[in-house]
Amino acid sequence: MGTLVLTVEDVFDIASFGGLVVVPGPLIADGPERSESPVLLRLPDGSELSASMKMQQVFQSPPPKERRWVCILAGVDKSEVPIGTEIWGEADDT
Repeated sequence: MGTLVLTVEDVFDIASFGGLVVVPGPLIADGPERSESPVLLRLPDGSELSASMKMQQVFQSPPPKERRWVCILAGVDKSEVPIGTEIWGEADDT
């Protein structure tokens, strides 16, 4: 089994990011950025979907108290990622 990356609290379709932005992203302090990699979406109804996710840092001024990665999903539509969806990385993805 992989690693739980995050549980979706909101989803934004932002064209300039090239996919869906899901929040909250993991804390930057908790680990390094991940290049685009496959993830498993476990939806609240028990179904599962595959997608691709990349993480990047976005600079804000003033910076927030807790800096988080911006997580961008590709390969799924906003309607396919309801609030409460768990995003899991691959088993060797830490």
